Amino acid sequence: MQPVQPLPAVFDDYERIGGVLEFAVFEDADSDEKSAIAAITSLVTDIDQTKLLLLDSHHIDDKSFYGDWYSFDDDALLKGGTWTTRDRREFINPKLSDLEGVSITTGSYGTRKAGGGGQFAYAFSHPPYRLSAQPSKIQELFREIRDFVLPPNLAHEISDWSSPRLVEASDYFSMGMEWWGVFLWTIYIPELRRLTAMAGSTTD
Repeated sequence: MQPVQPLPAVFDDYERIGGVLEFAVFEDADSDEKSAIAAITSLVTDIDQTKLLLLDSHHIDDKSFYGDWYSFDDDALLKGGTWTTRDRREFINPKLSDLEGVSITTGSYGTRKAGGGGQFAYAFSHPPYRLSAQPSKIQELFREIRDFVLPPNLAHEISDWSSPRLVEASDYFSMGMEWWGVFLWTIYIPELRRLTAMAGSTTD
């Protein structure tokens, strides 16, 4: 199992605008639990592997992985919740691209249990401090990164390691448990023998 280094420049672009998800990608990888744990450990270096295994992972489908802040019909990020603009228009779960140049004055979105699983689109696009890019740029980065870790039309296996108890395995997850969330996935592409680990945990 060999790390892909450096990752494509789009990952640096995402970090520069304030993205908080972290990625590690490996080639010549296997789909077994040992490989997944090794990939996760490359991101969360202090993780207690024994405790992580006790929490267990489970396979999820694409819909669960992307979560509520993504529209499959439009292949588009959403801004979940109800939002009111300066000119008093109201949007409910709008596409992020529809908010280009729009000034939102008030709004709210429902909170979810930290460690509940899935919600990649939310974790990617909605850190506690807003991403410093226009909606169209965020959507572009999302599609480029998504297409790298989940190449179109290739079979894939998504494992969700998220849990409210992840903090027991590593202090890395303590900040996200405050309210924003904790996220941990591995994705395996059998045809490419590519394994990706993704982790996220932060607060304001």
